[in-house]
Amino acid sequence: MTKAIEHPPSDKPFTGPTLIPDDTVAPGFAASHYQLQGEIMTKIVPHLLRALAVALNLDPDWFEPYFDDPILIHRTIYYPSESGVAGKHTDNGIFTVLIQEYFPTPSLRVYTKNAWIDAVCLEDAFVINLGDMLQLWTNGLFVSTPHEVIHTLSRSRISIPFFVYPDVNATFEPIGTNKKINATDIMLKNFNSIWVNKTGAGRAKELK
Repeated sequence: MTKAIEHPPSDKPFTGPTLIPDDTVAPGFAASHYQLQGEIMTKIVPHLLRALAVALNLDPDWFEPYFDDPILIHRTIYYPSESGVAGKHTDNGIFTVLIQEYFPTPSLRVYTKNAWIDAVCLEDAFVINLGDMLQLWTNGLFVSTPHEVIHTLSRSRISIPFFVYPDVNATFEPIGTNKKINATDIMLKNFNSIWVNKTGAGRAKELK
């Protein structure tokens, strides 16, 4: 798996330089986020991929060829006090590594066993949300994690999600099928559904 974060301009979708404030706007912001990206991509993501492979009774390094130069979408999200909301949705990549501020009262909720429950906010811990692409790839053996944010506390909330995708040119076969799926096609379809047509994508359409 590549350790590089920055890439030169490219005509491929979801690639190229990171759009991030420089030191003239936010001193130290870019450097700290690049360091964080490197930590996530080299110390967290490979372990998660191996764990998924082992759970599927595959070789531990089975996913590695599909993540030689993976796509990472990294955001820093601000939720204002008493009114921060992210509606019910699923993430559309392989998985999301989430860093969130610790609060004794959780703002994150997840859907499991036919009910919405609070996701307890743990100190010094990551939250891992499985994504729609992983559900497609594993033919439903893993399912994506429906979740939402309802932040009503008197303090603002910061969360930092890292949305992880395979190589932009990766082509895979959903387990148990001969069907060929191109990662770029799935990402573009989801992008258009969410941001252009605004109809939602993946399991988000099923949520009540």
